[in-house]
Amino acid sequence: MPQILERPPSRGLASKRSISLREFALEIEDLERFVRQEPLYRVHECVFGILALESEPVDPRL
Repeated sequence: MPQILERPPSRGLASKRSISLREFALEIEDLERFVRQEPLYRVHECVFGILALESEPVDPRL
């Protein structure tokens, strides 16, 4: 048991962080397109991109 407590578990947060940053960038782009009153299909492109990123498998413990 002591060897388990010595080092924290490695969770590999890089993939989760990367996906979160890409989703955030798409959300900002989506809002900018909406404010510029671009056609609705251009706004929806970002929304579909966000949904696609959310479908990528990620460790559920994160």
